[in-house]
Amino acid sequence: MRSTLIFVFALLLASPVAAQITALTNATLIDGTGTPPQRDVTIVMEAGRIRALGPSAQTVVPAGAQVINASGKFIVPGIINAHGHVGANPEPQLRQYALYGVTTTTSMATDPDEIVQLHEEQQRGVLRGARVLTVKHRFMGPDPKIVTLEQARAKVDEIVATGGNFVKVWLDSQGGKRAKLTREFCAAVMDQARKHGRITMAHVYELADAKMIVDEGVNILVHNVRDQEIDAGFIATLKRRNVSVISTLMREEAMFVYADAPTWLDDPFFRKGLSAERLALLKTNKREEQAGDPERARNIRALEIDKLNLKKLVDAGVRIALGTDSGGDLNRFFIQGFFEHRQMELMVQAGLTPMQVIQSFSKNAAEVLGIDHDFGTLAAGKAADLLILNSNPLENISNMRAIQTIYLGGKRFE
Repeated sequence: MRSTLIFVFALLLASPVAAQITALTNATLIDGTGTPPQRDVTIVMEAGRIRALGPSAQTVVPAGAQVINASGKFIVPGIINAHGHVGANPEPQLRQYALYGVTTTTSMATDPDEIVQLHEEQQRGVLRGARVLTVKHRFMGPDPKIVTLEQARAKVDEIVATGGNFVKVWLDSQGGKRAKLTREFCAAVMDQARKHGRITMAHVYELADAKMIVDEGVNILVHNVRDQEIDAGFIATLKRRNVSVISTLMREEAMFVYADAPTWLDDPFFRKGLSAERLALLKTNKREEQAGDPERARNIRALEIDKLNLKKLVDAGVRIALGTDSGGDLNRFFIQGFFEHRQMELMVQAGLTPMQVIQSFSKNAAEVLGIDHDFGTLAAGKAADLLILNSNPLENISNMRAIQTIYLGGKRFE
């Protein structure tokens, strides 16, 4: 399952030109593993990777290296968004993600070939924004072109052949508005994906659907259960079967919060993620739409249930990865980059520690996506995707916003 992704991302780190060596010295390192911060650390980066990492007094900086004194700064892994959306015209979207410190994102809708083409460029070392992984197609009901089990299996074959990194099914009636995929259909998709060694994902809302697709062997629930509190038996099943969960709290908040005119609408950190025209629409049309939404109470409740279930899962030791559902249809106003930072704050509100949140976007997210051989934590030999922060995120997770410098593939991104 993981060998193909490991090979692909090893290629992604390749550089066609002679690499500049950069040394970040005297920093405090939070490496993503969950271990306590390491003080006075030097990181040497070359050819997209971390060449050396250790105490400054013991780490040799090669002659001719560019040396950057990071004294008083905090270095963390780049943010991996395990549930995002990109779609058409991907480059400016991936650039926006990267400018917020998101160095890798997924794209989880039915994506155009343009996403795969860009992914292939990234494999050749061209990084003009966040790295991207795609499901290429999401199975949803009803789809008149994919009805039979044979057609479902053939579509999985096509997804793999055309560059899809994952296989995803979408299980959500949206309050009775959509027909759900049948269990037999989902079972066929899961089975065919396993034959190709692909990681499988499921969009779920209801506990009953989550239990069904876990029984059918899914690897990741890309949303948390939001219709009711989860039970101990289900949590035990997730642990036993090594199923990971992505809790998209910010997605739930964004379904109603714009009607409340949150103070962060005027925060420059939020505003840099959308144009003045889009901001004006958000404050008028979108606010009015959400204020009159008949599903408003349901959406508010979904956020609170997600928080409760998230804390239960973390306390039980289920692997949690950061995700947001950011991107997609512009009229959702799911702002790429900002959503990932707001997600961190909501996770702390749910009862997680800042260290657990950092692990969710680094070590855990990389493991969930099968890319942890090269990404997620900071260590010698791994990808040089990292952020230099001006303030300590372990004291306040909002300090993740205090980004001084972004390094993507060992190069400063700006």
